[in-house]
Amino acid sequence: MKRLYLLLVVISSAILGDAQTSFSLSEAIEFGMESNRNIDLKEKDILIADEQIKEYKSIGMPKISGSVNYQYFFQLPAQPTEDFLTPTLYNILFDEDIIERRELGPPDVATIIFQRPHNLVGGVEASILAFDGSYLVGVRGAKLFKELVKKEVEATKQDIRGNITKAYMAVLIAEENYTMVQKNVTNTEKLLSETKILFTEGFAESLDVDRLSLSYNNLVTQVEKAGNSILIAKNLLKFQMGYPMDRNIELSEDLESIIKIMNTEMIDMEEPIKYTNRHEYGALEMGKELNKLDMERYQKKTLPSLRLFLNGQQGLYRSNLFRGSEAGLIPSAFGGFGLSVPIYDGGEKNSQVQQAKINIDKNEIQIQEYKHAIQMQVMNAKISMANTRKELQNINTALEITERIYEKTQIKFREGVGSSLEVSQAEANLFSMQTMYINALYDLISAKTELDIALGNL
Repeated sequence: MKRLYLLLVVISSAILGDAQTSFSLSEAIEFGMESNRNIDLKEKDILIADEQIKEYKSIGMPKISGSVNYQYFFQLPAQPTEDFLTPTLYNILFDEDIIERRELGPPDVATIIFQRPHNLVGGVEASILAFDGSYLVGVRGAKLFKELVKKEVEATKQDIRGNITKAYMAVLIAEENYTMVQKNVTNTEKLLSETKILFTEGFAESLDVDRLSLSYNNLVTQVEKAGNSILIAKNLLKFQMGYPMDRNIELSEDLESIIKIMNTEMIDMEEPIKYTNRHEYGALEMGKELNKLDMERYQKKTLPSLRLFLNGQQGLYRSNLFRGSEAGLIPSAFGGFGLSVPIYDGGEKNSQVQQAKINIDKNEIQIQEYKHAIQMQVMNAKISMANTRKELQNINTALEITERIYEKTQIKFREGVGSSLEVSQAEANLFSMQTMYINALYDLISAKTELDIALGNL
């Protein structure tokens, strides 16, 4: 038992060791495509659509059914029947002059029973829909509906790719923010240590030490918050990817390289929009085709429909069901067809056709409106991309200047020609500019992601 336990531990460790924990953006998206539960749910809809196609096709397939029916008549039905035999015999006698012709009067009526109290009938019937125009259109509609479901699956995947991209970039930005704050802590800690030495030697005031200590403590708190922000961002990424929440995840992409590519990417404001890249647009087009088929289906309902059938059965008709001396099984078989010809339905089908036409017109309006919305979305995303890119460049330049000012202020303070107040002011300006830089990074990445979504490139 102990050996088996050790073997299981070794195997589990090997499996966990081989599990991927570091992801590029494309790998994270690929992982999400394979493990996201929303995709699984949508793909179940495709399976359901497959079965719905089979279900609808079965309407035109041969049908075979068997039946067994038993009836017991507590009161046997009787049929009143006129006595036609007696008048016939008398007429023959009259015609042969055997007896003298006379008036016979109205015939007697007798009650005759043809039914047996026990009736047991078993049979098999086969039938098939030979022709129905609306059925053929319905089969095409069922297949088109499956394609519509596929479009919805692709739209879901597109949303997931966008969500994973946003979450992935949010982690990179959180890590960049953590690096900046950590660098500030290191610089402030070094300056605080030097100031304490200067204070001990009488070259600095206690106020200088207190100011730097307060700044240092605030930065330590900011480092903790920044670290927690990374954890929160990673948890969101795990959720979007369908990645286990209890496992560690690392990112292999370099934010600086991504930003560099974004800053050099051409933005063509006149580039034609490929609407078919958006799966929602394809779904609208397919919805229009479904309504066209719906209209055709209603129109075909004005045609006759033909059904063929064949029936065979055997029955027992007895006074005593288990008396073998009575008549045995009596077979019967028949075949035929049923032709249904619509003549007048009160205008029902015409109303259905008109509704379908109106729905087609609505689809066309929705498609045009959606195209208009995509145009606006793409144009705004491109403008936002250009603006945020320019803003990031300006803030990056301002951040470099602010860092140089902060460094020079620190040098002046160490050399005794500057005050701790100047250091605090330069530090506050630096932190403010760093915050603006992080926000600008986020805005640029968001704008890029929204542009990719608008163009259907994700």
